[in-house]
Amino acid sequence: VEDCLFRITKEPLEAESTVFRDMFLLPQGDPETIEGQNDTSPVILQGISKKEFESLLRAFMYRSVYGQDLDRNQWISVLKLSTMWDFHGLRNAAIQHLDVSSKSLNPIDKVELALQYDIKEWLLPALLALAQRSAPISVEEGRRIGFENALKLASVREKLKLRTVEEKIDLPHRRSGEVTRTYEYNTRCLVVGDRDKEAEKLDYTPFICKIFDL
Repeated sequence: VEDCLFRITKEPLEAESTVFRDMFLLPQGDPETIEGQNDTSPVILQGISKKEFESLLRAFMYRSVYGQDLDRNQWISVLKLSTMWDFHGLRNAAIQHLDVSSKSLNPIDKVELALQYDIKEWLLPALLALAQRSAPISVEEGRRIGFENALKLASVREKLKLRTVEEKIDLPHRRSGEVTRTYEYNTRCLVVGDRDKEAEKLDYTPFICKIFDL
């Protein structure tokens, strides 16, 4: 990986990853040129960094002892590589650790990771939190989740409306009891301004499921 040579046995990788299992089942040629048999013919893993692979190995080889010591970025690296290489158990562990330490992941983080690594159980709650919050979706947040998704989310947030309730009050005559005058008024009205705090209590779930096809 990059400029670093890792020496690890292939058995644990085969046991938990269908990708590595299939790779090691490929027809073998000359033992001297088989990748992974010696230091001169290593298996070269492209498109990942040394730090990401170290995080995966740390969680994989020593998960029962040191797994709790991985920080947020390391667990995201584990999530990335375990998804890429079909380490199902390790992927579930990464999702669990990141979800438990949810204080380090805000709704934008969760939407971004859910879309990138197909974590369906994170998507709806995170989108709902973004729909309910008072602050609009920023340009930077739009870049992170994709502008198409940001526009979809904006359309969900626009489903807010204040219900205008018309009420009537009948004033009876003191002696006859007959209605002499009726007053009509609205209890609320729509105005231009900052988003109403009451929007944070609304359930946008049906609109989210429809627009995002969940």
